[in-house]
Amino acid sequence: MRILAHSAILAGFTLTLMAQGNAPTSPAAAKREPPPGPLRSIHVTGNTTYSAEAIVAASGLKVGQRITQTQIEQARKKLQDFEVFNSVAFEYRTTPVPPPQYDVTFQVVENPQIFPMRFERLGDPEAIRAYLKDHLELYADRIPGTDGSLQRYKAAVQAFVAQSKPDTKVRVAISNDDPQSLTVLFTPNVRPPTISQVEVSGNEAVDTGSILRAVNEVAIGVPLSEMRLKMILDGAIKPVYAAKGYAAVSFPKVEVEPSKTNAGVVVKVQIKDGPLFKFGNVRFLGKGLEEDEVRSAITFKPGQTFNSDQMDNFRLDLIQKMKHRGLLDANITNETQVDDANKAVNVIYHVSAGEPYNFAKLDIQGLDITEQPVIEKLWGEKPGHSFNPDYPEFFLKKVQEQGLFDNLADTHSDYTTDPTNHTVTVHLYFKGGKSKADKEREKREEERKRSPY
Repeated sequence: MRILAHSAILAGFTLTLMAQGNAPTSPAAAKREPPPGPLRSIHVTGNTTYSAEAIVAASGLKVGQRITQTQIEQARKKLQDFEVFNSVAFEYRTTPVPPPQYDVTFQVVENPQIFPMRFERLGDPEAIRAYLKDHLELYADRIPGTDGSLQRYKAAVQAFVAQSKPDTKVRVAISNDDPQSLTVLFTPNVRPPTISQVEVSGNEAVDTGSILRAVNEVAIGVPLSEMRLKMILDGAIKPVYAAKGYAAVSFPKVEVEPSKTNAGVVVKVQIKDGPLFKFGNVRFLGKGLEEDEVRSAITFKPGQTFNSDQMDNFRLDLIQKMKHRGLLDANITNETQVDDANKAVNVIYHVSAGEPYNFAKLDIQGLDITEQPVIEKLWGEKPGHSFNPDYPEFFLKKVQEQGLFDNLADTHSDYTTDPTNHTVTVHLYFKGGKSKADKEREKREEERKRSPY
């Protein structure tokens, strides 16, 4: 029995002849191809997204047909041209009794970078997907961003749209407007209309004015897209409701129609308030906080009406407390888990403390050689101690209040950190101005001018 292996990877391919038994191994024999014969079987390895049946059908080969090695290579190339595989290779075996029967195996490596598809302003997305499934070989809901793959899908979407909108041209592009992932976006090849007005209905828990003030600030004048509109509703309206305890607000119906007064569109949003929710369990994950100490400082308790602002303000307070202890890289994020059965919102705080920073040295600018030692002596922080980022401004305020120096107007501070050893250098800036005596003299003069006597 003779085994021939042929593989192609990207633009190049290699041909390898493997011998068994008494098969010839000379260069001349290696170049010889088996004669034509019937295709006995086809197998596929390496596939996950696409079924073996779909790949075989797309190759154009059929069991029982008479084939040659050249035809197998043509089938391999056809699969490669779909641009959904990083590589396509094949090997085949032939039986020793003429005419040889072929057993072919395609070895595929699928492109791992695939993206979901979205369809906007082209008709019913589900109807488009159904059409693509029926009319495209090697269809998948997630596709690579290769030019060949995009153009193949675009042509099919164009054919669908032409059935009802023959003048509409389709555009396809990789879009990053979805914060969750990149998306293959199909739209009409014209500029989208902008949102000129938003109307809401169905709201009871929150007044219409509050909703429109929140949504108009981020919606008016924005180019219309389904993803952008969803982000606007989630980002503007949901927080207004969450601040009042309504954590399950939804938008069961959103309609878009041309404006009668301008070139934009009017977005009509139907709102369903949903039930009132309470605070549920509160958990802290990570390091950098003493949980018992923190729990005693929580401004809300389980059973109280849920308030997203209160939840987030507590998070910001915790970050500030950690920074006061020298944890300048501290960060806390919150996660909410809605318990519909108990009408409660469970809160999880994810804590990332980072390494503590210590005060290293003081850099004073703007004072002379007689004034600078006074400030250095008054400075209370000692090298090696945890750095509180609020202390420098507190210190400058005390210096001004005590009136220790004349001619101080603008004073401010900042600091630089060294992440390699987690130390801090504080910079104090002093700038001359009117003395305290001058200011008091000017104040008395102004009072004298205003006095009638």
